[in-house]
Amino acid sequence: MESTETARSARPATGHPPAVAAGLGFTLLSNAGLAMVLTLLPVAVLHGGRIAPTVFSLALSVHVGAALVGAVCTPLVFGRLHSAWTLTIASTLKAAGFATVAVSTADAALFLFAVLAGLGVGVSRPAVRSLLTAAAREDRRSQVFQVFFILLNLAYVLAPVAAGPVGRAGVPALVGLVVVELGVGLTVGLLGRGLAFEVPAPGTRGFGASLTVLKNRAAAVVLVYTFAIYFAMGFLYAMILLYEVVNPAQAGHRTLFLSYQPLAIIAIQLAMLPFFSKLPRGALYLTVAVAGGIGLVLSFTSALVLILAGLTLFAVAECLAFPKIQVEAADTVPPDQLTQVFALVSVVTAVGEIVGNMTAGLLVGAGSGLPEPAHSGMAVGLLVGLVLLIAGIAVTRSVAPDRPSGLSQH
Repeated sequence: MESTETARSARPATGHPPAVAAGLGFTLLSNAGLAMVLTLLPVAVLHGGRIAPTVFSLALSVHVGAALVGAVCTPLVFGRLHSAWTLTIASTLKAAGFATVAVSTADAALFLFAVLAGLGVGVSRPAVRSLLTAAAREDRRSQVFQVFFILLNLAYVLAPVAAGPVGRAGVPALVGLVVVELGVGLTVGLLGRGLAFEVPAPGTRGFGASLTVLKNRAAAVVLVYTFAIYFAMGFLYAMILLYEVVNPAQAGHRTLFLSYQPLAIIAIQLAMLPFFSKLPRGALYLTVAVAGGIGLVLSFTSALVLILAGLTLFAVAECLAFPKIQVEAADTVPPDQLTQVFALVSVVTAVGEIVGNMTAGLLVGAGSGLPEPAHSGMAVGLLVGLVLLIAGIAVTRSVAPDRPSGLSQH
């Protein structure tokens, strides 16, 4: 821990506003563009026909796999490249994917899109977090990552609305998205290039070097916590998708539940902006455990008002945990290992969601061997709350916050 604190002390206390603006702008525009394309592809008539659902589902799986590969490879391939220019590469990969489906939506072209866009997503995840961490003032990192997640959710809320007109416009609109994505990538590279960015020393960026981060107890604890909260998110999302089986009496409100969650997250994060960084760490992690556990339990009850209350509580847990994870992860390593630790955070995030989805599927399809799916969901909620509580205590004891002098530590 001492060596990590010493290395972190070299971080400048002043921020780099242009790089922060570039990273946040990239988050909104690039994610909105990709979400629009993914939303319109299975329903729009492009090149004289529609994509078969089974083909799109398989392509979507390839896209997720490519994103994982991109996140793992980022510190290996781009570890010594400035994170702003790494985002330029990520945008170029996404734009190439958009251009592919603008030319053709044949199976081969669709899978090429899935690979290119997926790699772009994977590369961008650790890179944008590294950029924002290095560019934000030490006393503003929590707020910066709150805005980051607000914009990320806003992108996914706006994308389905914009996808309709884009889909009706067809190929010309896809070409327009290619131009916008390339412009976003170039802009973030130019705005972020003035940021002093520490890169790993030669010989310290291979796969083995990335795994050495796991030997850092504080980083390992943060990754465990990350897995737990994203497992809970993936579990809840999959259970709501399967609400016809999980809670047939409320299955008619499934669309409401799916749209309510991101909107609630945006509203809660906006409300939390003024005081988020002032919340004591112990209180934050206790709130996440209680709100997350109770929220999951209430989400599988039979009353509409209780389900909405549960989704709201879980949204509170997400709003507190997601930005804090980024700050805690950055506080576990020296500046030249930011890309490595955020690559691991990205991978654990995806794995947690996948395992949560799979757990929901197993509980729903288990038949008579387990309690009713709703009761199983409640049991998982109680277990998740307990795990988040224990993991949160471990984080507060293992991670030394990187705070400017004069601020109290909790």
